[in-house]
Parts: sequence; C-alpha cells; structure tokens
Amino acid sequence: MSSPSGRARIAIVAPALAARGGLASVALFLHHTAQASGRYEPHLISLATSSVDNNSVRLVSPRTWSRRPRITSERLGDLTYQHVGSAIAEIEPLRYRPHAALTKLLDSFDLVQLVAGTPALAHVARDVQQPVALQCATMVSVERLSLLQGRSPRTAWRSVMTAIVARMDETGVHHADIIQVENAWMRERMLKAVGPARVRFCPPGVDTALFHPDGGDPADMILAVGRLDDPRKNIAMLIEAFALAQDTLPRGVRLVLAGERPPGDDIFALARQLGVANRIDVRLALPAEELAALYRRAAVFALSSNEEGLALVALEAMASGVPVVCTRCGGPETSVVEGETGFLVPLGDARAMADRLVALMSDEALRRRMGRAARDHTAEHFSLTTTGNCFLATYAELLG
Repeated sequence: MSSPSGRARIAIVAPALAARGGLASVALFLHHTAQASGRYEPHLISLATSSVDNNSVRLVSPRTWSRRPRITSERLGDLTYQHVGSAIAEIEPLRYRPHAALTKLLDSFDLVQLVAGTPALAHVARDVQQPVALQCATMVSVERLSLLQGRSPRTAWRSVMTAIVARMDETGVHHADIIQVENAWMRERMLKAVGPARVRFCPPGVDTALFHPDGGDPADMILAVGRLDDPRKNIAMLIEAFALAQDTLPRGVRLVLAGERPPGDDIFALARQLGVANRIDVRLALPAEELAALYRRAAVFALSSNEEGLALVALEAMASGVPVVCTRCGGPETSVVEGETGFLVPLGDARAMADRLVALMSDEALRRRMGRAARDHTAEHFSLTTTGNCFLATYAELLG
C-alpha cells in the first residue's frame, strides 16, 4: 500500500478539521512532520462531529435514512482532505462507532494516526487491520466539567452523552497499538490503563520560527488567546482578575482577548459591571502572522482555563519570549516551569491570577528574565523538530 515513491501512507484522522480548533492544529502539525521527514506520505481525514453534518445520516433528515455516511473531498487552505460522515449524527456516541466505508478507507493506508480530544474516538478504528496510533489529550469526564454545570434540558442531555462517552474512553484505549499523550497526568492515567509498553509522551510542537521574540519593547498589554466563547476557558475569571488588579496595575495596561469568535454577551456585561470594559480589546480571526505579531507585543500572557490538554497558546506565547500566568488546568503543569517561565495559579482563583499579573506587569526585569527563559525552554523541549521526532519514532516502530 506504499505510495509509488515507496513512502508509507499515513492517514491522519481528526474530528472536524474545518472548525480549525486545537485538534486541527495538531493534525496539521503531524501532516507537516510526516511530509517533511521524506519517509511518509500523509493524508488528512476529517470525521463529522456536528449534528447537522451533510455527510451524515441524521434523524431529523428523512432523506438521509436510505443512504450510508458519505465521504467527500474538501479543502483546508492549500491541503485536500476527505471528510467522513457518521451514522445518526445527533447522538454523540454513534459518531465514534466504526462503519464499513470508514474502515475500508483507513485500511487502504499503511498506518492510522488518530488525533483525539479523548480516547473514545479510537472506536472508529476498532475494525481496522493496520497499525493504529492514538494521540489524546484528556478524558471526557475531565474535559466537560465546566459544561455540565446548572440544570437545563440541554445540560441533562449533555450529561447523559458524557456518561456514555466516558465509558467509551475507558474501552477506546484498547483499539490503539500505541497511545501518545501530551501531559503528565494523562500519561499516568494511560500507564495504569494499558501499561508502559504502549504509552509514549508525545506532545505537539510549536513553530518557533513563526513565534519568536523581536527584541523590541512590549506594549502595556496582557494577552489571552483561545476560544473566547467556550465556558471551559473561563474568560469570566480572567475579567474578574483584571478588575481586581486594575488599581494596582501600571496606568494604561489593557487586556486583549484574541480568538476566532467573540466572547458571549455575559462576558461583556461582567466587564461593564466591574468597570473594566473600556480597558479590554477583542481581536478576532487573526491570520497566523498577525497573531504571532500580537504575541510579540504582549508583556504578559494569561490563561484562565478550567481544563487544557497542553495549552498550545501558552507555548506560542513562551516561544515569543512572553512570560505566562496559567491556571493549573492539566496542560500548563507540563509546559510551564513554575517561577522560571511563568506562574501557575489554582483553578478559578481570580485573586491569585491578579496578584501574579501585577507582579509581572510591575517588574520589567522579572518579565525580561522569565521571557528569555520561556523562549529557551520552548525552543529546547517543544519545537516542531523535537516533538515531531517522537511521532516519527512511533511510526517507525509501528511499521518496523
């Protein structure tokens, strides 16, 4: 099944590539890594995750009942990928079930690389005969804690789906030959589940050529980057921390929020209520070069999430020579060296976040020292080459 050039063909499979989220970034990183090695021919495959996906069989669309999930060719920038629908798209666990067309497609490759938020996705490869590597960041029971608060029909439905997927997480790990993890706590979890022979610590990398310091003086700006409309990012806590710090921060310091979509109306209402709305800027859908330039202008980077697999945005900031203040949300404990490249604060602790922001914004020497250490640490441990070599070693092992 190797390509005419003799290179092994790898299927890089991820949910919803068109959404351009964190998993899509990891899939693109792996595509680049495999292609640049000269040893492999990577192909992108996207799996439907939306209940309204046109390639899926849907309960609310009777015209889809008589056909199987479809596979179509789509484009992501200058890359072509195959988008695969699911059966009964409205019911989340069924999106992770294998079906004949997908199994046949995956078996046409020499190796399957799954890029998953949680191990449940590995069920799609249950019947695949080729070697399977599973890159996963967390467990659904941890990932969705912030989404299951409150009482509403939607929350009740999500709780039921989460309970089922949580069980699929536990069994999904047994459908992969090697499991690649990106943080310390997930490594321990997988070691207990499948043993050391099948677990590799393989975090995704950051482009240290794109994200780099420029040696200039940063602006009076605290930067946060991420999905601003996602409750798991806890932007409300960051707003509260900024409000607590505003009287102590140097005059003129602004909070800049960057993401694909704006935060919800509740976040703007909170900012107005706390009297900081006029000190907050929102930047949306920035091209990569503009985002990299924004990182370089930041004095401090803040991450207020309740859960992160690795927090690539924090690594992008550190690669840009910017010290970080992050919650202990799973990923940053692996990437941030406490007191050297930044600070780690307890989950949801706005006061602790505010104190660390003030400490950095009030001490230029500390910021510069931590910024240099952050750049050096990221370049040494999380560059595309360093992290990519771990995945390439996995492929050589599975195909060896």
